[in-house]
Amino acid sequence: MTAFAPERAADLAEIQQKIYRYGWCIDHRTFDELDGLFTEDAIVHYDLPGGAKKPWSEMKAWLPQGLQLFRVTQHNMSNPLVVFEGDTARATTYGNLVHVQHHKDDTTSVMRHHTIYRDRWVKRGGEWRIAARTLSNLFMDGPVFGPDRVHLYPEPKPF
Repeated sequence: MTAFAPERAADLAEIQQKIYRYGWCIDHRTFDELDGLFTEDAIVHYDLPGGAKKPWSEMKAWLPQGLQLFRVTQHNMSNPLVVFEGDTARATTYGNLVHVQHHKDDTTSVMRHHTIYRDRWVKRGGEWRIAARTLSNLFMDGPVFGPDRVHLYPEPKPF
């Protein structure tokens, strides 16, 4: 890994802010805002139990279905390491993800998911966008229940 070059400060800030924006959009389920983070031809791979690998346009349609199982989520994105190579970059970011389910018997359960996001970024039209993303599972703590056992939430509903 090469040392950070000060002339890349604006690029680094843009990529880091977009990494954080991703978590915010997922948690607030503002999926249309995610279009500004991904290239049209991006491939997204959630490499975990129940995950999927799809082009961004298909993944965007898949996300609401998967996330409705959770009353709320919180995607804490941290320690983004970014390495630049011209108009491309690679970023590796920890994800500490919390998913809360509200059961039909009025109980709740929490699943904590610890992940690593590996992204390939490209600069197009003066903007950085994700061209490929893989979410790799480190470990999960707590169960995830299917739609037969939990209430579904198209929008997050904080307690």
